[in-house]
Amino acid sequence: MKKLIIFIYFFGFSLLAKDFCVISNILDNSKQILNCNDKQLLFGYIKFKSKLNNLKFSLNKEIKEYVPHRYKSEILTFVRKNCYKKSLKIKTITNFNSKLDEYVNEIIIECRYKL
Repeated sequence: MKKLIIFIYFFGFSLLAKDFCVISNILDNSKQILNCNDKQLLFGYIKFKSKLNNLKFSLNKEIKEYVPHRYKSEILTFVRKNCYKKSLKIKTITNFNSKLDEYVNEIIIECRYKL
């Protein structure tokens, strides 16, 4: 019983802490990152609609990731300002909305926040 109490005391608080920051729209230029700590996990999102299902990508040598052409400058600016490049991951999710006959795209940028 004592071991359980000691375990909860030392590890219980960290399990309740929020270990990541979220930027719901990186295209919004206002200061959204206020409560992020150095090296805290950061997620940035871009959502947009398109009539095309295939986005054009190019390999960026600076960050060593494929970046969609459409938001290349915005993504690179976000990464340079907020991310350690070693931990960077960029993911693109495309879903088809048959009711509207269009594609809904979401770009997710995951990295460790840098001050």
